[in-house]
Amino acid sequence: MTIRNASVRSIGILASPLSVEGIDDGDLDGYVPRDILLNGTQIIIPYWLDPRPMDELWVELAQGDVVTRLYTEFYSPPQPAKLYFRLTPAHLATDGIAFLSYKVWKASGGNSDPSPERKLTIDHRPIVVLDEPEFPHATLWGYLNNKTVPSLTSGATVLVPTAGGVAATGDRAKLYWQGYSSLNGSGPPVPETFGEWEITLEQKHIDAHWQFVVPFEPNIKPLIDSDSAIARWQLHKGGRLYGESKKGLVKIDRVIPGETGPFGLNTQGDMEMSFKLQPQKIRPFSMGVKEIGPFSAITVDTLTDNYIAKSVLDSGTLVINLDRTADEEEDDDVDVELRVKGGVFKVIGTIPLGPISARPAGKIPLEVASSHFPELPTPVDPTTYEIQLKVYKGGGGIEDPSNILEVVIDQTAPFHTKNPRREVRPTPPPVFVNKPTDAQVTVTEAWMTLPANVNVNCTVPTGYPQRRTADDEVSVWLRNATQSVLVFNGPVPDTGAISFPNTELRKFPPRGRVNIVQQYKDLPGNLSLESAPIAFLTLALAQAPVANKAPLVPRTDPNYTTPLYLDDLAGGISAIVESAFIDNAETGDQIHITIEDAFDATVFVDLDPQPWAGANLTFPLAYADLATVFDGASEPKNVNIYYTITRTGMTTDVQSPIATFILAFDYAGPVNPDLPDLINSELVLPVVTGASNTANNLLPGDRSQAGKFKVTFKLSDPPITPEQTATCYINEIALEPYVPFVDETEFQVDIPARVVAGLTTPSVKARWTIQKSGIDKNIMRSMEETVLVAGLPIPLPTPTVRIRKPDTRPYIECYAMNSPTSGYDLGLMIPKDPLLPAGKIIKVHFEAHRNATGTDLIANTKVSADYTIKAADVPDFALTGTTPAVFKAAQPARGAVAYGKYWYTTDINGEQSSVPVVRLIDTISTSFTYCDGTAAPAVAP
Repeated sequence: MTIRNASVRSIGILASPLSVEGIDDGDLDGYVPRDILLNGTQIIIPYWLDPRPMDELWVELAQGDVVTRLYTEFYSPPQPAKLYFRLTPAHLATDGIAFLSYKVWKASGGNSDPSPERKLTIDHRPIVVLDEPEFPHATLWGYLNNKTVPSLTSGATVLVPTAGGVAATGDRAKLYWQGYSSLNGSGPPVPETFGEWEITLEQKHIDAHWQFVVPFEPNIKPLIDSDSAIARWQLHKGGRLYGESKKGLVKIDRVIPGETGPFGLNTQGDMEMSFKLQPQKIRPFSMGVKEIGPFSAITVDTLTDNYIAKSVLDSGTLVINLDRTADEEEDDDVDVELRVKGGVFKVIGTIPLGPISARPAGKIPLEVASSHFPELPTPVDPTTYEIQLKVYKGGGGIEDPSNILEVVIDQTAPFHTKNPRREVRPTPPPVFVNKPTDAQVTVTEAWMTLPANVNVNCTVPTGYPQRRTADDEVSVWLRNATQSVLVFNGPVPDTGAISFPNTELRKFPPRGRVNIVQQYKDLPGNLSLESAPIAFLTLALAQAPVANKAPLVPRTDPNYTTPLYLDDLAGGISAIVESAFIDNAETGDQIHITIEDAFDATVFVDLDPQPWAGANLTFPLAYADLATVFDGASEPKNVNIYYTITRTGMTTDVQSPIATFILAFDYAGPVNPDLPDLINSELVLPVVTGASNTANNLLPGDRSQAGKFKVTFKLSDPPITPEQTATCYINEIALEPYVPFVDETEFQVDIPARVVAGLTTPSVKARWTIQKSGIDKNIMRSMEETVLVAGLPIPLPTPTVRIRKPDTRPYIECYAMNSPTSGYDLGLMIPKDPLLPAGKIIKVHFEAHRNATGTDLIANTKVSADYTIKAADVPDFALTGTTPAVFKAAQPARGAVAYGKYWYTTDINGEQSSVPVVRLIDTISTSFTYCDGTAAPAVAP
């Protein structure tokens, strides 16, 4: 078996990051798209440097505290540049954060070479269904065709519904377009028509519908006859697909149908009758009186000041709307006359109006080729045409002239020349007004933070050819080798002064040359060429920091696998942000540590931030903060820890990888109000008793016998359960642990006699603990109870009573009483002994029992009295205080058997006792009288 030491890095293999097909490597959170959750994808691992025969590869997925090895494979060179492994829907079945990585064991031994972890965010929650896109320029029947205004050659307008209520600024919207060779979006798609576009949502997109124009080429041009397109859009929050719209369908038919009849319909749903210009009809010369006109009204859809839109001219057709006349005939036709303003009208053709029943209501659209309206090369101003129609009733008769309508033709873009017609790139380039003063125009963080530089101020040229002062627009882009950012799009100011927020510069990589490009558009829609890219500035901004590793929590090592217990808090614990794993941090950056519930991110705590200082940062982990995340759980809880780097002016905070460890703050017993202190003042105090059954007071007679340690819970306390263990301590000596079989509200354990005998005087402390069985952490401890402890037993001399005939009748008789014996006051003779010096107070005791062992007490026979020891030459006869009633209770009738028990006690280093003496009682004479002469009844009264 090969021993593998994961703590030592191999220097022969460099484990490159893996990739997951379909998940952008730039998405640090690794949100897994919905189609991958449903269908799976591939893990792509680059084949490592320095391959050896039988290299061993592990592919692992870590989620929470569970690490699953997905694949174990062996490879020998040569191999392809990349290795592929299936990442299945089953691997992605559990929602939450997961980390995908691999390890390479060189030649199946030695040290492992782990790859960086690829974070995956797995979320199976259903996506929101959004409203489908619409097509505002489609006909009532849902067609885009040759009559669409603006022309289809300028693109198809898609109206995306407002996303208010679900979207927020900064979210991303993706619009998809796909063409089909059918009218209902079915069948095989037309591949070259697919389009995908993405925007970042601003407030205007959320407040109202917004439009997007799908380019004619390549997305519409292949759709010609009885085709269609489907548009849909998606809403993305962060890297997660949040919502997807229903599909919006539009029909597309750009074929001009033949005239098959006045009442037929073409595929656009419009009437086949086409009011198109035909060669001029030759009319007979009329000598009649010319009508005073106009009698017919005509209009053309124009822009401000009668300009015709470029999209209309590019469509090849100009539509003139003729109001229907009051008196119509079947063969009416119209002559179209045209002239450059100031010139002579010329008939350019005739348009038959056809049958009255085929004419549309209100206005008749008459189509004239836009080629009849060329822009003249001179003068430099746009060309103005005048249009007049003459309607001939029944194709003859007297002409009915329309009003004269002016249209302005401008097909020369800004900066271009008309004579000769030439395209010219816009010059000079925009001037950077508030630029840095160095030769390289270097924009630094210091420049960005100056109040005067909140905006980048520029001046664009205004004295260019073909400028229309009120209407021209300019677009300005900043570009580097791979990126283009539109920073201004609006009217050209008279002064040429434009500005844009300096935050636009942060959309580029923080270091490098940035060029500027400008382009102009006039009112009709003529676009100038783009200007040549000109060096504009050099960026030298702070690079975005990179956090490569989660905070280290040393107490949880190795690898965050050791739980944190309440016990750990006594010495103080902390998290460490290691400077070696942070790139591009700057002075002024702030480091914020967050600890959160691994399964509920709404339960979290943010620690006070610390400034970046170029060295490791230590964050104390206070109990109050950790308890906020633990949130009173009854079992250990997985928690995440990560840190965030914030920087003034940086729009997106940088987050470290997430590490997961275990908070084990759960404990047994009632709620401890003083956590994290493990002494729980709510635990009840114990009661310790000896053989004398005296609470928390062990008498000398108890010292040679076993005792009891008892705990009785309060009514409000939870019981002790079979999953918990209680341990009792007396003088810090642990007794046998107690584990119940069922829930209990009190328990008792024995104190062995050897333990009782070994206790020290005058007192000891008793306490108990409760814990979850098998876990020697978070052990709750009661407060201490004081238990009085008397000294060890001292052998006092045994007392005697006076006995007339000790050999034959060792009884307690009237002879043992004080004289006169009728008083029944039993006296004990106390031997002289150094333990009982003169003046020593003792207490003498007597009681009657029904058995010879002195354990069956007869009621009303228990008495005691104090006695002071006399001088050494004076005998000690200590009266017990008995009375006739005591002995008559012991022998209530003739023949009654009773035993007298007598002893004495005194205080010698605690209460000491002589050995009790038990003797038969006989105080009834042969004449059946008591010592006081009264008769003893034959039967107890």
